[in-house]
Amino acid sequence: MMYNFLVAGNANPRTLSAFLARAFAVSPDHVDVSPEDELEARNWDATVTCEYQVLTGDLTHALTVYGAAEVQSQPADDDLAESLARALDAPVLTPWGTLPWIRKVYTPRGTATFARVEQLEGDVAGFTVYGLESPMTEFPHARVEPFPEVARDYPLPTPETDRAFSSESGVTHSGTQALLREWEKLCSRMAAHWPPTHWYSAEMYQEDLENRSRLSDAIEFLTGEERERVGDALTALDARFRALTVDDGGQALMSALRSKKEDTRSLPWYWQRRPIKLPWEQTTN
Repeated sequence: MMYNFLVAGNANPRTLSAFLARAFAVSPDHVDVSPEDELEARNWDATVTCEYQVLTGDLTHALTVYGAAEVQSQPADDDLAESLARALDAPVLTPWGTLPWIRKVYTPRGTATFARVEQLEGDVAGFTVYGLESPMTEFPHARVEPFPEVARDYPLPTPETDRAFSSESGVTHSGTQALLREWEKLCSRMAAHWPPTHWYSAEMYQEDLENRSRLSDAIEFLTGEERERVGDALTALDARFRALTVDDGGQALMSALRSKKEDTRSLPWYWQRRPIKLPWEQTTN
């Protein structure tokens, strides 16, 4: 298994070697920690390896850790990053989701947040951390704010959509499928209390309601059997949406979007409902 980490602090090779032996439950002589361009003075019989590169900018080292197939103890990526941050007494960043500029940050204090990271221009190897969801003293110049792309990209279950558009159903309209999935993801977000940071903007909630309106229009273009299958899924999701919201006549959303002068009073029923706990009033962890 391969792991990729960025470190903001001292990544001493001896400390790394001892840590990896413990983390992968192997003897120290089965661990090799070497610079990425080192080809001669390596332990080629090692079953756990760590190549490191010294960086410039906000982050000091890039680590590529590999556990061979015969190593029985293969930690989960997040678990290894969290324990590595404590061992090095330094923040450790690991890839998260599908967006290359988003990293999850584990701190030596046992907390975690998200960062926006940009590679430095030119021939130098380095990165800058230009955004954080929670403030960190290690990156004092990073802008602290919620990350809409993290809230949007967080993986959520969509079983109703999966059933409605299964291979057995015969329903293949991709546009309708995408709209139904987004509506189900909103329900799943509310049920899970808006993961991963309990925040969701009013603008994104508005987009979800707009997609629900587009979904009503899209269903009209389906054939009879397709419309029945998708309609059954939508009925179930609408009931779930009602259970997770309260009717306030759209006041909470209109108040949050007051600069845009959004008036929802003449719009369909789902525009009149708000989440029980407003996620755009929450602060990120």
